[in-house]
Amino acid sequence: MDSDAYLKTVSTGIFALLAALATFCYLVDPFWYNRKVSIPGFNAVKPEFKRYERHVKPQIVRRERPAALVFGNSYAEIGFDPLHPALTRSDRHERGYNFGLAGADWERVYCSVRFALEYAAPKRMVIGFQPGHPFPAVDCRMLMAEMEHLPVAALLLSGKAIKASLRTVKGQRRMPTHTAEGLFYYTRFEVDEVERRFRADFARYLANLRPDAPCLLKPRAAVVPPDFDPSLGTTIPADLAGLQDLVDRLARAGVETRLVAYPVHALRAEADIACGFADLRWEALLSVARTVRAADPEGRWAEVWDFQGYDPDLLEPIRDNQTRLWQDVGHFNFEFGNRLLDRMFGLGEEGFGSRVEPAAVPALRAAFFRDRATFLESHPGFMREFADLIASCRKTS
Repeated sequence: MDSDAYLKTVSTGIFALLAALATFCYLVDPFWYNRKVSIPGFNAVKPEFKRYERHVKPQIVRRERPAALVFGNSYAEIGFDPLHPALTRSDRHERGYNFGLAGADWERVYCSVRFALEYAAPKRMVIGFQPGHPFPAVDCRMLMAEMEHLPVAALLLSGKAIKASLRTVKGQRRMPTHTAEGLFYYTRFEVDEVERRFRADFARYLANLRPDAPCLLKPRAAVVPPDFDPSLGTTIPADLAGLQDLVDRLARAGVETRLVAYPVHALRAEADIACGFADLRWEALLSVARTVRAADPEGRWAEVWDFQGYDPDLLEPIRDNQTRLWQDVGHFNFEFGNRLLDRMFGLGEEGFGSRVEPAAVPALRAAFFRDRATFLESHPGFMREFADLIASCRKTS
């Protein structure tokens, strides 16, 4: 064989090998990017997706241009089903996608929303937030560049793609981490670990207090903060310029937006009450509501919602293999999130949760503590459960 024939044979072999590898990676689709083939036992479970979701989710949003989107950190990524009819208006057959990202900070959420406004066609959004966190103005150039550029070669021919494809085929017996629409399962399938995670979260809470902090030594049902005067402003030095800018952009784009303060389990909320932190939530809600209304004066596009309270779902007993709605003190499953979506978009029951307007915050706060007093009077076992939980955490911390 002469040199030309040899080179031609080698080149053909290399090309065939690369084509075969690219085809294999395309079919396996370990990062859930191509979304063309889904075969149980071959590639239906995507164990590698969670490692690359920050790269892949923006590309899916840009290509599929969903009408309904969810943004936030893991609370939103776990708690809101992007295909729920209240969000997607199922009669219109709209697409929905969960653009939440585990561990996402405000900068990431803000820039993800900006990305969706630029590259998709959103009609409806849910943006989760943790009360008390700042929402500053953000320079998105670096994050936008990261989200915009994803070379196809990285998905088909890179070493990471090939390894991820092999791991995906081998990992089909694992439980799924996400749905195709971006909903995160997290520890949903570890139903025998709920109590341990609850105690671990409370142990971390206690670790952040002073060692001699007396607030949780003898939990008392009578703890009620003094009257709340919104005219005095808030004690939270939060920067909300970025939130106002974002709501202004969403209102100008005609996007129906719901900003929701993440609820936590009532046991966790009780710890904040015992330690004097309860009003931080109300002050934060007041600041957010004022900021949103400044950006959308008529309240036509953006609403702020809060669901903290004494609804039975927020009081679900924490028992291994029995707890259905909570994975720990803050991560709620989408079955509970469905109720939030229904209420925020006009399909849910009255009396569950509250739309937060600046002028209504004092009344909402007063109603919360009235509900608490009524609940504790009729459920004396709740404070015993809370005290036992704290005591068990102190012993192990």
